[in-house]
Amino acid sequence: MHISADKIQEFGLTESIKCPRCGKDVYMKLLKATNGLGVFNVSLVNLNIDLFAICPECNSMFTVDDSIAKRAGKNNSNQFTMINDKNIKFLRELK
Repeated sequence: MHISADKIQEFGLTESIKCPRCGKDVYMKLLKATNGLGVFNVSLVNLNIDLFAICPECNSMFTVDDSIAKRAGKNNSNQFTMINDKNIKFLRELK
């Protein structure tokens, strides 16, 4: 076994939240990044789950609080009511 490469995938949309950067009410796109143990790039155990939210208006990227990301990252539905402007932190602006 070895540590597999990070896997990044689209993970759905947030509920309508106010973007801390541009101030608009938006549905942010969520990206889920996982890494863990696997064989031949097939994950067997996910060790870390990170969620990122992207504002469609200003192209700002935010990290989602770790405790929220772990709970939401295990959920396969597109309803992420626990993610809001209070538990995301600005990371960078995408070009």
